[in-house]
Amino acid sequence: MLSKLLKYEFKATCRIYGGLYLAILAAAALLGAFFRFPALASDFPIVVVTTVYLMLCVAIAVITALTIIQRFTRNLLGREGYLMHTLPVTPAQLILSKLISSMVWLLCSILVIALSLGVFFLCGMLNVNGIFSDWAGVVRDFRQLADILQRVLNVSGFMLLLTAIEWLATLVCSILCLYTACMIGHQFKQHFALVGIAAFVGLNVVQNRLVALLPYTNNTVGLDMVVSASGDTWQVTTNRFYLRAVLVSLLADAVLCGVYFAATNWLMKNKLNLD
Repeated sequence: MLSKLLKYEFKATCRIYGGLYLAILAAAALLGAFFRFPALASDFPIVVVTTVYLMLCVAIAVITALTIIQRFTRNLLGREGYLMHTLPVTPAQLILSKLISSMVWLLCSILVIALSLGVFFLCGMLNVNGIFSDWAGVVRDFRQLADILQRVLNVSGFMLLLTAIEWLATLVCSILCLYTACMIGHQFKQHFALVGIAAFVGLNVVQNRLVALLPYTNNTVGLDMVVSASGDTWQVTTNRFYLRAVLVSLLADAVLCGVYFAATNWLMKNKLNLD
C-alpha cells in the first residue's frame, strides 16, 4: 500500500516542480549565452535575466519548503485527512509516504540548481557556430577535474560516502522534526501556526544542546578534508578524527529520527482531531 501512496503523492506534486525546473534551466542557458555574446543583451539587459534566475532559485527553495509543510498539514491534518485516514493504511505508512516524497523532491531541487550552474557555464563557452569555443581547453579542464576527483576518492572515498549518508540523515531528521512540530501545533487549533513554529524552534534548540554534549561532533574536529595545490601537483589530506565524528553524528541523527517519527506517529494515532 505504501507504493500506491507514493504513486499518488508524486502524481500530485510533480506538476508543482516540473515547470519551475524547466524555467530555471532555460534561464541558466539564456544567462550563459548573454555572458558569451554580450551583443545579445543590448536590447534585453543581462541584469534582468540574472534577477530572474536568482528569483527562480529562491522560488524553488521556498516552494520546496512550503510543499513539504502543506502536503503534510493539508493532506493529513486538514479536510483531505478525512479521506486519507479512511484508507486501509497505518499512520506510519502515511508519514513515510510524505517523508519519502519530500526527500526526493528536496534532492531533485538541489540537483536541478546545481545542473543549472553547469548549463550556465557550458552555454557560456559556446561560440557563434554553436559549438564550444575551446574544445581542447574543455577537455583539459575536465581531465584535470576527473584527476582531482579520483585522488580525493582514493584517499577519502569511504568518508565521503559516509558524509553523504550523514547529510541525508540530517535532512530526514529536519523533515521529521518539522512533522512533529506540525502535530504539536495541530493540538492547538486556534493558534496552529504560532504553536507549530514555536515547537519547531524549541525542538531544534533542545536537539542542538543535546548534540553539542556528544564527543567527536562535527563542531569540534574541524575540517574533514583538505585539498591543496602546488602547480600541477594535488595533495589530499584528511582529519583522523573525522570518521568518529561522522559516526557519532550519524548515530545521533538516527536516534533523533526515531524519536521524531515515534512522536509524530503517536500523536497522529492518538491525538488526531479533524473537527
